[in-house]
Amino acid sequence: MREKNNISKRTKMLKNTISIIGAFFCLCICFGLLVPEKASAKKVSSTLKNGTFTISGKGKMPESAMPKTAQKKKIKKIIIKKGVTELPEDAFRDCSKATVITIASSVNKIGAMAFYNTGVKKITFPENPATLTLGYGVLHNCKNLQEITIPGRFGVTRPKKAANRKNLVGSLILGNSNSNIVKKVKFSTNLLRECYKYLGDCKNFEVLASDFYYKSIDGCIYTRDGKKLVVVPYGKKEIDIAEGCEVVDTQSYTYASDVYINGKYTYNMYRGCGQIEKFVFPSTFKSIEGKYSPYHDIPDAMFKKCTDIEVEFKSDKLDRNTLRGLWDSYFIWRKSLARELVRMNYAEIKDDMLIMLDDGELYGYVGEKENAELTIPNEVKYIRDNAFNSLSSGTAQKFSIKSVILNDTINTLPENVFSGNKGIRVYARNALIIERNAFDGCVNYNIIRITPV
Repeated sequence: MREKNNISKRTKMLKNTISIIGAFFCLCICFGLLVPEKASAKKVSSTLKNGTFTISGKGKMPESAMPKTAQKKKIKKIIIKKGVTELPEDAFRDCSKATVITIASSVNKIGAMAFYNTGVKKITFPENPATLTLGYGVLHNCKNLQEITIPGRFGVTRPKKAANRKNLVGSLILGNSNSNIVKKVKFSTNLLRECYKYLGDCKNFEVLASDFYYKSIDGCIYTRDGKKLVVVPYGKKEIDIAEGCEVVDTQSYTYASDVYINGKYTYNMYRGCGQIEKFVFPSTFKSIEGKYSPYHDIPDAMFKKCTDIEVEFKSDKLDRNTLRGLWDSYFIWRKSLARELVRMNYAEIKDDMLIMLDDGELYGYVGEKENAELTIPNEVKYIRDNAFNSLSSGTAQKFSIKSVILNDTINTLPENVFSGNKGIRVYARNALIIERNAFDGCVNYNIIRITPV
């Protein structure tokens, strides 16, 4: 009997427990039904009122919130409010009358071409604890753009849409039809050097006065002590390097970026001199560092002005290694550099060939003749790499060599010496050592042995 009573008590307790759990579960469901309703109220959405297009809510902006085609011509101002974290690819593309864009500090990712062809004049990107990520071409073709304020550290992403990958330079502000050059790029935090290469065509860089490693002088970026030139803005036409600078990095005046050509991605392909027309080296200049960057054969607005950069030295005393470094560092200023070397009594020019006076080294061909027929002067003791390279990626000069008669001293044809000269004939009395790619791109070339008389 006692056992039955115990079972009955346990059964009642179990029923009560189940009832309590059920009631609690019902309350949870009720509250659970209310939560999504509140969350949905904070979902990212957009409104257009009196020419102002506003993005508000929390989280990622969906493509459904992007302005419709009919709305784009009415938008004069774009406001992304706090709480929004991400803008999609093409978010405000072709909002050409939108001259003001305000981006909240909560935004940490902006997709490729997000502000393509907007009318924005000035724009400030947020400083986030997490690294800001920007898509390729985010400000391409913004013809009114004058000033950008951006963190010194940010990441970049490639476009996801196939249409945006057809032909695209991996910079942020350059555009194929962008006729305007951005006047200034200001870094709002300490600069990570590699970030500059994504900023394309601008006239001036400005780093923080308190930057740990760099400082800006006349729109260029130097190491903190001013002894090394690090970055040149590619929209700047004349570069007068500051006195006190001793070292110039070859990467400071060359542009390198990823690129899509016919939808295919190519890494670090684009290189060039931007808008630069003149380089003035200070009296304190001692050496040039880094690898040369010869590539500028891809047609684009950024590089079509890469003709013959004028070079000027404020000092007439440069050591030989420095001269060699200058000659090898960038082919596009070779003709001007040749004239400077002659003026400084380091070299002479014979039959459009630059020859060093001290040791008879033939630096290169500086003429623009087609089918030139050359005889190497007797004072030439050896020939430098690329001396007669006529490939578009090798020189800014337009020329071709039909034939070359070597003197009795020359016994080596160095790397890329005759690259690009189709059907060239080389006459020599000596047996020749032919180094790698000496005749790269040459078709039907011939080496003809001259029998001594």
